[in-house]
Amino acid sequence: MRGLAFPLILALTALPAQAQPQQAQPQPVKPSALSRDIAEKGIAPVLARLQALPAPTPEERFAIAGLEFLGAVESAWRWRVRHGITPFGAALFGFSTELPQTVTPQPMPPEALAEQTEATLAAMARSRAALEGLAGGEDFGLAISLGDLWFDLDGDGRRAPGEGAAELLEGVVWSGSSAPDPDTGKPVPPALPVIRFDRADAAWLAAYTHLVSGGAELLLAFDPTPSLQKVFATRARIDESRRAGGEGVLPPMMDDAIDPLAIAIDMLRHQPDAGRTRAARAHWRQTIAENRRFWTLVGQETDNAGEWIPNDRQVSATGIAFPPGTGIAWQAVLADGEALLAGDRTVPFWRGPLGIDLAAWLDNPAPLPVDGVIQGWALADYFSEAPPVSPENFRRFSDMLFETGPFLAMVMLN
Repeated sequence: MRGLAFPLILALTALPAQAQPQQAQPQPVKPSALSRDIAEKGIAPVLARLQALPAPTPEERFAIAGLEFLGAVESAWRWRVRHGITPFGAALFGFSTELPQTVTPQPMPPEALAEQTEATLAAMARSRAALEGLAGGEDFGLAISLGDLWFDLDGDGRRAPGEGAAELLEGVVWSGSSAPDPDTGKPVPPALPVIRFDRADAAWLAAYTHLVSGGAELLLAFDPTPSLQKVFATRARIDESRRAGGEGVLPPMMDDAIDPLAIAIDMLRHQPDAGRTRAARAHWRQTIAENRRFWTLVGQETDNAGEWIPNDRQVSATGIAFPPGTGIAWQAVLADGEALLAGDRTVPFWRGPLGIDLAAWLDNPAPLPVDGVIQGWALADYFSEAPPVSPENFRRFSDMLFETGPFLAMVMLN
């Protein structure tokens, strides 16, 4: 999901032309009682109730895992609203999306980003614990309506306008457009999808928790707190001078771009924690393994009811079109990512026919100052003769999903 896809996550078949098969109409699905419970009470209260169960069913275990994940999203977005963090600043640290600013922003402590990221890591671990064994067990089905999901952005325990998942995630995990009423001609809002999650989706969610965990570990490897302290202290002096004597050459509206960039650039000068970069690499390898398991399981499905990500015989209930061959094309992209993480392939260097060994950097990292990365001296120890990853697989994947949008597909497919 955009908003928890932390920064610096690297996701790098030729597919024969295929005729579009005739797809059956999806079977209608009714929301579960648990879905309605979320609509009434919200994520945190329902999660607490499920966690107290002595022997949760597979459906309830998947719900625990999903609500842990969504609770992490809710927490990150609430953190943004509390501190008034703009989409641009948030995008550099993996928390982007437009959010309604419903409360008066409070000053952000420099340690808050690291603390929020650690909380996300813990939530991902709890989600994986609830998923343990589900993908390899008996099938189950948990139907959740997108209209029932909401994020308590202001923390008041009540659903308010702008807090619905359908509003916040349109164009991210679902696609809907208004159609004119045949009688009045006025636009009619699209019906919100009901998704029936099953054991294949347990593998998908496990993959996503590893993807997010890898990004979180990488962010923490560079320790953002000292950079935040430096930038915040300087910003306080600048603001004090403005109050006393007016604006400088650059208008204050530039602050929301300059300060986050300064934080990110300064962070990259830090010596990364090798334990965390190695953990990131391990998580991303698990992302690929769980994603492959998902495609194996989803390929075995014969129903067509409330699908999240469909096989070639199904239709996604989200309204997003997944052309035939999506799974094959995405696994080719995953294979490139796996080769990068193993050191069998390299990242092409932008100034010449050299490769950058990402695996070697993750195993034994060095600082990445922007000037050294652009010129090359900061990467020289990681130049490799291993063949670079070809952009061809990703280009074919992008071409196939041109109408859907490759970015949207990557968010969904992880």
